[in-house]
Amino acid sequence: MVSNIIFDWKRTLYNPDEKVLISGAKELLDLVKEKNIPMILIGKGGEDMESELERLKMRDYFSDVFFQEGEKDIELFRKYVDVNNPKSTIIIGDRVRSELQIGNILGATTIWVRQGKFADEEPENASQKPDFVVRELGEIKEVLEKLI
Repeated sequence: MVSNIIFDWKRTLYNPDEKVLISGAKELLDLVKEKNIPMILIGKGGEDMESELERLKMRDYFSDVFFQEGEKDIELFRKYVDVNNPKSTIIIGDRVRSELQIGNILGATTIWVRQGKFADEEPENASQKPDFVVRELGEIKEVLEKLI
């Protein structure tokens, strides 16, 4: 069972260089929405990213949205991970040394979207090793079918 999914924003769902959604992002969000799985967005940035979320009409997919500058804060993630069943939370991101490491520390299920700028960033230790690796967002559908 999946209780919720936490998505990273930049370079997972959104290309900040071209200011567009990454191929497959809307389809993935539509699929998760159809399954009635709550989605949370945690990413780097500020009001500029809030504006992009609105411009791209993506805000309504997420029950909660958090953008902050600097390193990702484990406490932001912790409140969405069920302490009794942490694996029921899925964290999807493009950085093994950031959101995926946080997910692993909290005991969540992690999916590495190995694309773009950080595709060659290898895990440096066991806490950075994701549960699943995909090359593009479209492949996540198959992973979710195994988990739901």
